[in-house]
Amino acid sequence: MSRCFTIEQEPGLPKVVAYVPADSVVHSIVEALSPAGWDVVLLDSRATPAEKLHAEVSDADFLMFFYGRITEETLRAGKRLRLVQSLHAGFDDLPVSTAGELGIAVANASGMNSQGVAELALTLMLALYRHLVWTDGALRHGEWTVQRAMGHDTHEVEGKTVGIVGLGNIGSITARLVSAFSTEILYTDLRANPEMERKFGVRRVDLDHLLSESDIVTLHTPLDESTRGMIGRRELALMKRSAVLINTCRGPVVREDALLEALRERQIWGAGLDVFEREPTPPDNPLLQLDNVVVIPHLAGQTYESYPRRVELAFANMRRVLEGEPPRNLVTVV
Repeated sequence: MSRCFTIEQEPGLPKVVAYVPADSVVHSIVEALSPAGWDVVLLDSRATPAEKLHAEVSDADFLMFFYGRITEETLRAGKRLRLVQSLHAGFDDLPVSTAGELGIAVANASGMNSQGVAELALTLMLALYRHLVWTDGALRHGEWTVQRAMGHDTHEVEGKTVGIVGLGNIGSITARLVSAFSTEILYTDLRANPEMERKFGVRRVDLDHLLSESDIVTLHTPLDESTRGMIGRRELALMKRSAVLINTCRGPVVREDALLEALRERQIWGAGLDVFEREPTPPDNPLLQLDNVVVIPHLAGQTYESYPRRVELAFANMRRVLEGEPPRNLVTVV
C-alpha cells in the first residue's frame, strides 16, 4: 500500500519519500507536519515492494523512514538523495558506510525518545524490585498472598548505587530520575560529563568498577563494534549477586548466553530487558522462562509524545540541508 499527496507544490520545492508503516501514528503525523508545498510521498514500509520504493526514491531529495530497512540498492537508486533521516535513535538498519561513499548524509532521531526510554528503564527497576509482573499474574488468578513479594526479597530503589553505562541523552535523563531516590550514581562513558557531575553528583568510573559496585546497572550505549558483547561472562561475574541488569539500548550489547547462565545460577539477582540479540526474539527463548526477568518487546522509545518530536526533527533537518547547513544528529561524514 502506498499513498502520495502533494500540497500545492511549487516548482523547485523538494520531494520527500516517507517510508513509514501505514497503520502507525507516525503516518498521520507526517501528513499533519509536512511543509506546505513540499511533495511528500508516503509509502507503507511494511508492504511497499522494493521496486516501488526505488522508483519513488529515484528523483527524491530526502528519504525518511520508520520501521523499514534501507538497503544499498535503495541508496543507489536515490540519485538525488541529499539526506536519509531515520526516525529511530539507532542507525543499524541502513548501510551507513555506503551512504557516505555515495555522498548521502544520514541522520538519526537520537534524543527524541530519550524521556520514554529513561522512564521505562526506571519502570523495569521498580518492576523487578517489587515483583510487579508476578503479583499481577497471581492476583488475576485468584491468589491474594504472593510470598515472593512479602518483603523478604522485595527491595527499594532508595539509597541504592546505580551504574549508568553511557551518559548521553538517555543516560542523563535516567540519572536525573534515579537521583530522586537518593541514589549514588556511577557512570562510564568515553567522555566526561562535568555538568551532570555538578547537578546530580554522578561519578565517572571505569566499567569494571561500575559493575562491581552497583546494585543496579542500566545500559544506555549505542551499538557499534566497541560495544557489541561488552557485557559477557567476565563482566557479569563482576556484578553483585544482589544486582540487577537493565538493558533498554540494544540486545547485542549483552551476550545473551552469558546472561542466561548468570540468571539461572542466581549469579545476579535479576534483569529487565527491552531488547534481545535476535528480534523478534523467538517464543522458545529460555530467557522468557525465567522467574527473575521482566521482558518487553523493544518498546521503550514508543511513546505518543516522542513521535511529533521525531518528525519535526526530520523536516527541520531537511530545511537545514536546503539552506546549506549540516543536519542535527549527523551519522555520516560527507
